[in-house]
Amino acid sequence: MEENLFDVIIIGAGAAGLMAAWELVQTGKHTAVIEAKDYVGGRIHTIQDKNFELPVELGAEFVHGDLELTKLILKKAGVETYPVKGDIRQNEDKSLDEQSDFIEDYSALNKKFKEVKEDISVAEFFEKHLQGKEFEELRFSLKNYVEGYYAADTGKASTLALKEELTKSDDEQFRVEGGYVKLVDYLQEQCKEKGVQFFLSHPVIEIQWKKDQVNVITANGNFSARKILITVPVGVLQSETIRFSPAIPGIIEASKKLGFGPVIKTLLQFDKAFWKNKEFTKGKDLEKLSFLFSEAIIPTWWTYHPKDVAMLTGWSGGPNADEIKHLSGKEILGKALESLGKIFSIDINLLEQKLRGWHVANWVNDPYSCGGYSYDVVNGGEFKQIIKKPIENTIYFAGEGLYDGPEIGTVEAALNTGRETAHQMIADFKS
Repeated sequence: MEENLFDVIIIGAGAAGLMAAWELVQTGKHTAVIEAKDYVGGRIHTIQDKNFELPVELGAEFVHGDLELTKLILKKAGVETYPVKGDIRQNEDKSLDEQSDFIEDYSALNKKFKEVKEDISVAEFFEKHLQGKEFEELRFSLKNYVEGYYAADTGKASTLALKEELTKSDDEQFRVEGGYVKLVDYLQEQCKEKGVQFFLSHPVIEIQWKKDQVNVITANGNFSARKILITVPVGVLQSETIRFSPAIPGIIEASKKLGFGPVIKTLLQFDKAFWKNKEFTKGKDLEKLSFLFSEAIIPTWWTYHPKDVAMLTGWSGGPNADEIKHLSGKEILGKALESLGKIFSIDINLLEQKLRGWHVANWVNDPYSCGGYSYDVVNGGEFKQIIKKPIENTIYFAGEGLYDGPEIGTVEAALNTGRETAHQMIADFKS
């Protein structure tokens, strides 16, 4: 067979691309995966750092609930998960009070959700349904949740999707023992065993196509195939860094209407878990601290409880990430220490002395991600359908941002869309 000539080319070696490659190669399809970065995994990026007590998750970290496909693959790979446990605290008026949940008053919120008959943005939901002093705390919690957890713009985020996610989602969360890289490694090994070829550090410049024929021009070589599956993040589609010839304006315009949130993670390793010292916690026992919400520049923090380690992760999503995205890693580290200093009333110089290692993952400024992950917008289903419809049974799209359901934005969503689109391609080869 001619070199660099394939049945299918997959652009992107993240969870969706790997899952699709695994499905396609099992039906005998000669498959290539082309990846811009020098590693496999995309927004799953676990690194080992000798200064840290655990593997460092620069990207995806949590398994959000009892997710069928994620858990199936982890089981096949022989990889364990462990539950995220512990207390949620809120730093308000210099206190560190315990919170029963991310959003405490679900019953009041559910009553208000029932008033919404057709989809509106979360900002409009606040304006029309959560006015008045009695809803002040609920507005604060919900805004933090949407901007933080969703990494979303409240002016675009869907109220009905938020309602579904809050009422149907499984509260329990897990982490992967040894890091999410274990799932990636397993999928890549399975693909390679079956003959999938991987081309890393090959940023795609242009995709030339006509029915049943695709030419991919990359910075480091050209490739041809009968069909192509594009699994790049929604933010990359929106940025138009990949040129299509002929152009596909309908797809690009639809992608620009989808929600894709900015995310920056700041990971810190200290000599000791200073937050367990009551001297810094206003006398509160934070031995079981899990999540901490605040109004600091980097507002959301989590520990690795029940693991007994001195690691903290600072999370900036949505507008909070936009505010610091232009800063260097060192400057973001400064903002992180400033935030912890404010939350715990601890001198920044002391925090610097205690710091043993740090990483900043600025996904917003990564040209091959352009942000963190997707969230549902008002009428987002229509735009997703436009993108998911194959172009002349030749160009296909998959990825977490094209998933319908509350798991949008997760590894589970990426795996599912990768599998479903691969099955569609296999059927189209036969027709």
